Amino acid sequence: MQQVPPLLLGVLSIVLLVSGARILLAGIASYQTEAFISSWDKRDTEPSARAWEVAHSAAQRAISLYPVADGDRLDRLARIYSWKQFRQPYADPAAQESRRAALAAFRAAVAARPSWPYTWSGLAYSKLYLQEFDGEFDQALDQAFQLGPWRIGVNRELVEIGFSAWPHLSQVQRLAILESARRSVAFGNAEAQNLFELAQEAGLLRELCDSLSEALIGSRKLLQCRH
Repeated sequence: MQQVPPLLLGVLSIVLLVSGARILLAGIASYQTEAFISSWDKRDTEPSARAWEVAHSAAQRAISLYPVADGDRLDRLARIYSWKQFRQPYADPAAQESRRAALAAFRAAVAARPSWPYTWSGLAYSKLYLQEFDGEFDQALDQAFQLGPWRIGVNRELVEIGFSAWPHLSQVQRLAILESARRSVAFGNAEAQNLFELAQEAGLLRELCDSLSEALIGSRKLLQCRH
């Protein structure tokens, strides 16, 4: 059996050590990015400029240090961009740059991992914020609905998007959004109350109530649907 030359073994060892170190650093950066996103989600406020810059830098490091295009890391970068000015009005010119960057990152994320419904719903959200109701928006909405039927987070996001974009939806899309709403109501009382608030804000309470069965209305004690 032919032995591997010591020099080649040394080179391979160095390559493996460097690759392992890069992957480790990429993992640390991903963890840091996720921590920022979780913190912003709990507070539901736009991040400070400094916090956003630190999170953005970590998200980019997580991508650049990883050896291949990774949908999970690209999705985090997209959400970092989405959080930057998420409180600003739809189609706000001042928020165009960050929202277009989010859209580009979501596109890269679905290309790398097309089966993940949360990325598709994120892409649809980006299109909503840009007020671009086109074929790409339709595809993102449909893919999220098809790929995440029992993921409560996906259904919640679809309802938020759908109720906001209701005038721009087809009848088929509206029925899909109401199905996501029904799934959210069936999930639990807290989800049901949150969804009813969204429906009231959007002026869609009657449409929501009409889509629910009497059994579900009774089990969730949805008095709003009894009037």
